[in-house]
Amino acid sequence: MARWLTGVACGVFLSAVTAVGQGCGSEGATSLFDGGTPAAEQGESDGRNFGDGANRDGGVGSTDPLSSCATASAETNRTPVYMQLIIDGSGSMDGFDGTNYIAGEREPDPASPGRLTGKKWIAVRDALNAFFADLEAKPDPSMAVGMYLFSSTVQKSASKVDVPIAFVDAAQASALRARLAPPIFPNSGTPLYTAINGQLSTLKSYTPSAPIPAGGKYVLVVMTDGIPTDDTQGCITALDAAKKGNPEVISFAVGVGNEDADPATVYDEAFMAKLAQAGGTAVPGCNPNWGNADKSGTPCHFQITPGTKTAAQIRTDFLAAINAIRDTVTSCELPLVKPAGAGQIDPANVNVVFTSSSGTDTTIPQNAKDGWTYDSPTNPTKVTLHGDACDALKADPQGKVRIVIGCKTVVEVTK
Repeated sequence: MARWLTGVACGVFLSAVTAVGQGCGSEGATSLFDGGTPAAEQGESDGRNFGDGANRDGGVGSTDPLSSCATASAETNRTPVYMQLIIDGSGSMDGFDGTNYIAGEREPDPASPGRLTGKKWIAVRDALNAFFADLEAKPDPSMAVGMYLFSSTVQKSASKVDVPIAFVDAAQASALRARLAPPIFPNSGTPLYTAINGQLSTLKSYTPSAPIPAGGKYVLVVMTDGIPTDDTQGCITALDAAKKGNPEVISFAVGVGNEDADPATVYDEAFMAKLAQAGGTAVPGCNPNWGNADKSGTPCHFQITPGTKTAAQIRTDFLAAINAIRDTVTSCELPLVKPAGAGQIDPANVNVVFTSSSGTDTTIPQNAKDGWTYDSPTNPTKVTLHGDACDALKADPQGKVRIVIGCKTVVEVTK
């Protein structure tokens, strides 16, 4: 894969607030955060980092080292993500050029014994199945996923819901897999504008239901191996309007095509770059002209080049792309909202506690490498988890984070 997208931020929202009694909160301040003592002068730690257990077995309670001074605790959760996938089911995904099957573009299909299938289709189908299986295995109440497959041997109207956006439990994962399974195979053209226009409406009209909360981020993922057979500019205009609309929709572009292909009739990297730029997900400093003639820098979109690769190799690339997108929209930013009963808050008396889905509490130290930091040391509005702490939060979707107010901040000195 040519690049790893970074830099798209999304927040989390305050879901529950609980006052926990009196302690060592800051008195007499004139603002939400009164400045206090710089965190570096507070309870410093020279332990390893997140999860080392050194006086960090968190939570507010009788056995908790924070219980004697904590004044309030605010539970936070990630901002939910509503993701709609648009998947290319056109004939070229099956190695068909409109007249003939292209030599070297098809392989024996493990899902359909005795049939040769386009290696791009085998790869994308199997990668998406792995993505769905992972979501099912680690249920994430902050992520809902739906899908629209355009063209194919079982075509559905772009103005209709295909696989509805929903929490990915066993039933949803099964529905997503079934939409890609034999006897469904690639067929026909690439009506990408029609697909984008119709499915933006589907995404924006999504109403979350339990366990998916409201207030989420709208994400469109467009995957194609060709150029539109309907309206190229319309695709770009639609994504740009969605990015500027209400609700805002950010769009990722995943291109599966060779750089030396004819950009007028087969595959155009510049078009894919424009989709990413219009959708608000092009990495800063990317090369919008990245392609066969100019491979300097990185492409603005997710570029997967099949070339002479096998379906298994293309699958690895595509799965990395879809997981990178998931990682990008998954937040490690937590808002610092004043809890009820907290009084004035000193930023040097704030701690972050992570509770795993198994119930283990860990007080995360303030540390820019593997702990957490403020967005502003004097007037913070949020904390951001880094390194090990962020990885732990993302790896345990059902874990919880609490902002504990009133106790001297546990600080870890980076060595």
